[in-house]
Amino acid sequence: MSPKVSISKFDSLKGNEEFIGGEFKRYDEDISAIKEKLRDLIEKSVGSIDNLIKTGDRVLIKPNLAFLAPPESFSVVDPRVIEALVSLLKEESKAGEVWVGDNPSLGKHVGRAKPAFKAAEMEQAAYRGGADKVLYFDEESSIEIDIPMAKVFKKASVFRPIIDADVLINLPKMKTHLGGTVTLGLKNWQGIIPNVHPSGQQQDTHRIDLDQKIADLLRIRKADLTIVDGIIAMEGQGPHAGTPLEMNLLIAGKDTVAVDSVTSYIMGYEPHEVPSTQIAFSEGQGEMRLDKIEIDGVSLESVRRFFKRPASNPVGLIPGIDVLIQQTCPGCYKYIRGALDSFSQSLDTEKFVEENGESLIIAGGVPSLDYTDAEGKHLFVIGDCWKKFESRAEVEKAMEVAETVTEYPGCAPIYVFAQLNTDLAAMNS
Repeated sequence: MSPKVSISKFDSLKGNEEFIGGEFKRYDEDISAIKEKLRDLIEKSVGSIDNLIKTGDRVLIKPNLAFLAPPESFSVVDPRVIEALVSLLKEESKAGEVWVGDNPSLGKHVGRAKPAFKAAEMEQAAYRGGADKVLYFDEESSIEIDIPMAKVFKKASVFRPIIDADVLINLPKMKTHLGGTVTLGLKNWQGIIPNVHPSGQQQDTHRIDLDQKIADLLRIRKADLTIVDGIIAMEGQGPHAGTPLEMNLLIAGKDTVAVDSVTSYIMGYEPHEVPSTQIAFSEGQGEMRLDKIEIDGVSLESVRRFFKRPASNPVGLIPGIDVLIQQTCPGCYKYIRGALDSFSQSLDTEKFVEENGESLIIAGGVPSLDYTDAEGKHLFVIGDCWKKFESRAEVEKAMEVAETVTEYPGCAPIYVFAQLNTDLAAMNS
């Protein structure tokens, strides 16, 4: 039987113009309109809300909280969707309790769930909708689980509510991602495991095998329903420095792989261009072939847009902040690029270099390095793998002659995404 994916489109919402303009505003009519669309999507996806939720079920909505960011970042799920979905489930299902829970994936630097929920206005939205609990996963217990048939992520510590919930609803945001191509239902499962830094399960496979890790995570527990918030999507340098794009879409289905395939196609990608989707499909975890998926609602071609794609290479991005990155996996490329994207958005980089001097960022084995290239510069050394190459001695000499030295231990340390930006900005104070 072919999986079904339902697509619903709004004409627009009253608050969209202000939201895209930089100020989130909630209007009752927007909540009502979203609730109506969600009701229709659930009925088309699973037959009826009673097919999804039985009497007394504990329902967990797992949104894409991403990191500490306001709604206007468009990195996080629209609070209006949270409120409308919770309200719908409380009013029209037989759920015993409705929870909203997540943990941001960037870890100790910007990854605390409680402030992130508040900053994103998701907590406020959840309680307006009548949620019984907002769960800060990093304050919840976790359970160690073996993942049968997994390829690289064979064991995981999983937040307990993911296991305890009777019904699990996956609520990702439609956006591009410089590390994962797009971040939809599969990528949203990053938040079901704890962060451990500077090394540990959350980042140990956050390198070239990230997409296999994402597919492995799906084996822990599949969502009972995946709903994509595509009202105001993000294109370009997602998940944090992209551009909002008004799509006015909600997309839903039981098969997360199928939902991701349809959504990525709407974003201008062929499903096989998203590695996590390709891997999960090849392992039999869901359907990727569009001609094997039943599409309900508006047609794919009528809503398809070609999103600006994220660039992951940081070399040459900011004059005066040089990046020397060789003999390394894509992990460091992506997270250095993410940090520099944020940094370049926050201030005048030309003035910064003029006032603070030049910087050099090093990652991986760097045989072309002449240690004198670091002389008098601010040196940032990313990760641990540089120590395993013959160029190690040259890096150590560079650390001796640099003006300042900052190290970021770990393998493909994803916290560099936030911390490098923070450390560069601190030089300007």
